[in-house]
Amino acid sequence: MTRQTAAQSAASKSSDGLGLDEAYAVEGPDANRELYASWAATYESEFIVDSRYVYHQQVAEVFCAGMAAFDRPVLDAGCGTGIVGDELARLGVTVVDGIDISTEMLAKAGTKTHDSRRTYRQLVEADLTGRIDLADESYDGIVSAGTFTHGHLGPDSISELLRVARPGAHCALGINSAHFDELGFGDWLEQCRADGHITELRYELRPIYGGADEADPDQWARIAVFTVR
Repeated sequence: MTRQTAAQSAASKSSDGLGLDEAYAVEGPDANRELYASWAATYESEFIVDSRYVYHQQVAEVFCAGMAAFDRPVLDAGCGTGIVGDELARLGVTVVDGIDISTEMLAKAGTKTHDSRRTYRQLVEADLTGRIDLADESYDGIVSAGTFTHGHLGPDSISELLRVARPGAHCALGINSAHFDELGFGDWLEQCRADGHITELRYELRPIYGGADEADPDQWARIAVFTVR
């Protein structure tokens, strides 16, 4: 059994019968809202544990690498239940806002605390297929884990994240390896670099699950690390 099949099998044991098959099959914002409304209650207690999901830890570690602390605003794009925010707080990021398409997931993120304070300063319902309700140049950091995967969003959605990022903002965006080339993320980001919108572009290959199968790109993410100009 491959790591992906094992993850699907474990996730399918949830009381709602929801797992990776359902998540990967959704198309469009309304389908995403419906799925995650049903999944929010068991996402962490069942899926994260049973599938040995480590993606949130990988993205947070890449973002924070070499930093003692980060006290400027960071946006967690597609924050879900807040597991990335938890990791960022643990690693020394003190100001985190989150956006997500699911109000149910955001409600879970709103319960997260670190050192007796709320993990997220602000949580906003947002659909990255359109304009998000955040001001231009609001953030000194952008992170994302699990948002750019399986056709949910293509690379054009990154434009909104660049809009809300200040010049000099540090970014770490996880992109599913199986769809990185298929959806044109590499070409899109390289064009952004060539056009002068971003600089210092590089990639880190990290596992999405513990014990990920090296031969299965669906179990890996390319984390795009860059600076906004």
